[in-house]
Amino acid sequence: MHWAHYRPSKKAVFWSLMLLSALAVFLPPRMTNVTKHATQLLTPLQDLAQFVTFQARIPGAPTTDPDDTPLARELASKSVQITQLRGELARMQTIRDLSIPAALQAHVVAWDIASMRDSAVIERGSELGVRSRDWVATHLVIDRGGATGIRSGEAVIAQETLLGRVELVSPYMSRVKLLSDLDSQPVEIRFVGLRGDEMRMLPTPATLHGLGRGQMIVRDVPYDLIDTGGNSTDGLRIRIGDLVTSAPDQIGLPVPLVIGRVVEIRKDPKERLVYDVIVESTAERDTIRFVHVIPLVPNAVAMD
Repeated sequence: MHWAHYRPSKKAVFWSLMLLSALAVFLPPRMTNVTKHATQLLTPLQDLAQFVTFQARIPGAPTTDPDDTPLARELASKSVQITQLRGELARMQTIRDLSIPAALQAHVVAWDIASMRDSAVIERGSELGVRSRDWVATHLVIDRGGATGIRSGEAVIAQETLLGRVELVSPYMSRVKLLSDLDSQPVEIRFVGLRGDEMRMLPTPATLHGLGRGQMIVRDVPYDLIDTGGNSTDGLRIRIGDLVTSAPDQIGLPVPLVIGRVVEIRKDPKERLVYDVIVESTAERDTIRFVHVIPLVPNAVAMD
């Protein structure tokens, strides 16, 4: 029979596709990343869907109000949106005033649907200056103090959180691998805790690894650095509730950024004298709409 007249059965097609899928799992990323760029064609639709979902979470006017009409709820929703946009504008003006033109604002258009991955897609790519391994943060920490008019007691944005690194760059979209992803590159960190009336950086260098499902872990912390009861007299031990920040000399970051908070301290059943410290991001995933991409900064510049 001539090959042009051959028609494979449905079962043969099915198993052929299954075999190709299994093969794709074991191929190196450099061979499969090219095919992933095709997903950038869906970015406008993903961005629209994410925007609609994000806006649906905004509470409207109280339903107990006698003037609670569809028009009133719509006006209340628009008012909240305007307030959010004004806040974003103020943050962008701050970034501009601090002379950080390379920090690029981006929308989160989708979160990874694979349960074993922790990543997000943003609507910025190589055409807009995003490169692989750039850092991504929800907001920037400003390096200004009393000399520039900052006073004690003034409000501080609560979501200055480092999320992860840019993993895959297409012309018009990029994929961000979160620090909580199992395959995320380890990050050198420091613990910061409230001791008395001041925040203190604990002299405990450590390495943070991704644990998956939104959590991170610092493994094999010596027992003498753990304060499980929260009543350490020296105040230099790690407690539940302490913050985790990137190390001051972290390569590629101009300033240390908050990564998460200690939520659990586990005793290692195999090692009696060490603990595992579990960390979760301080940023609530469902509330993240805007992020900033921070291009890599040479270590000599970051140390200045």
